[in-house]
Amino acid sequence: MLHFRTRNIAGVLAFVLAGAIAVGAYAFTASNTVPAHSAGAGAAIVSGYEVSSPTNYTFSEDGLTMTEVSFELNKAASDIKVALSAANPVKADWTDCGASEVAPYPVTCKFTTPVADAAGLNLSVAAVSTGTVTIE
Repeated sequence: MLHFRTRNIAGVLAFVLAGAIAVGAYAFTASNTVPAHSAGAGAAIVSGYEVSSPTNYTFSEDGLTMTEVSFELNKAASDIKVALSAANPVKADWTDCGASEVAPYPVTCKFTTPVADAAGLNLSVAAVSTGTVTIE
């Protein structure tokens, strides 16, 4: 009879141990939380700007450098940068012009460093309708 009782106790202990493990495993999985959030994708049309003529340049007294450029855009811009360079502009060539948000959307940029006449062959304009222009 003792043998049967030992077997019963072992069975009950095994059952209790399995239950404890199951509850412990449930506690670990039940404690995970993920906060509410959003995810998605979208698309929008990105159109360019037109620089209106005339584009006007201001020269230094001796006429050897350009100190300023003025032009109009065809629509509002929250931020504008220009570069006047001999070839494709590098980061150091860009000058911040601010915004142009009132029609006829005039832009006047004073170059931080006057541009030599021989180097002022390419006018590059970067503009955005919202946000800022970042040149890297």
